[in-house]
Amino acid sequence: MKKTLFTVGILCALALSLAGCKTKIVDTQALNDLTSLSQITPADVKTRSMSLTDSVTQNHITGTVKIKADFPESGNFFVVNNIREWMSEQMGGTFEGDMENGPKMLEHYKNAVLRDFKETVIPDMPRIEGMACYREYDFEKTDETERYVTYSYMQEGYAGGAHGWHIAQGQTFRKSDGRRIDYDIFREESKDELAELVKDNIFTQYFESDAKEMESLLTMENNDYFPLPQAAPYFTADGVVFIYQQYEIACYAAGLPNCVISYDLIEPFLTQAGRWLVNSGHVAEN
Repeated sequence: MKKTLFTVGILCALALSLAGCKTKIVDTQALNDLTSLSQITPADVKTRSMSLTDSVTQNHITGTVKIKADFPESGNFFVVNNIREWMSEQMGGTFEGDMENGPKMLEHYKNAVLRDFKETVIPDMPRIEGMACYREYDFEKTDETERYVTYSYMQEGYAGGAHGWHIAQGQTFRKSDGRRIDYDIFREESKDELAELVKDNIFTQYFESDAKEMESLLTMENNDYFPLPQAAPYFTADGVVFIYQQYEIACYAAGLPNCVISYDLIEPFLTQAGRWLVNSGHVAEN
């Protein structure tokens, strides 16, 4: 009798275990059966605006940190998870908690900056009356279509010295699977020609066709070779943005040389995956 009861108990536990796994098995099978992106209907990325500000004072020097973010709260799991990971990486990549917890993530990086101020930045700064340091992060959802979503990222700060720093980038994510868009959406054999197109548009848009200003600010030894930006190009409603960071191709006074190239000009350089992203309609704002 005891053996029978024990056997029944084991069978019941196994049945409950299988029942608990049923959903996961079905979900996994559904993913395994996918053979085309057209079988996925990507959800719009819904965001919540978050903001944190804090400061610390040490040696009569105040350090302030500000973090703002359009934090993704819902949508295709793969894309919202990749956006969250990307945000974390831009701020240091040290957060080990639940990526769905936006406030906790931002609090972690706010505290990390304050520790850096106290342990490294402020002790190394000159004791000058009125001296202060700061660091700001800003993540904004700037564009969204049926097939991609784009975020902009800005970081700026000052930690002593002649001047501060400013970083501005963007990142486009494919909404079907969260893929981060980079230069691999451009055909490899077309990249030299693409770099020339970027150079021409930097010249006409950013330097407003002022050849003398452009030549005086460029820091490259060989001006005949014009590299593509290190930062990933990103999609906007007006076209693809290419942006260089401080000192990347020009001196500090030049700022962040950038240009927007329309989709009709950029499409011949794209792979089929890139063209698929371009041919999509915009969605309504949240």
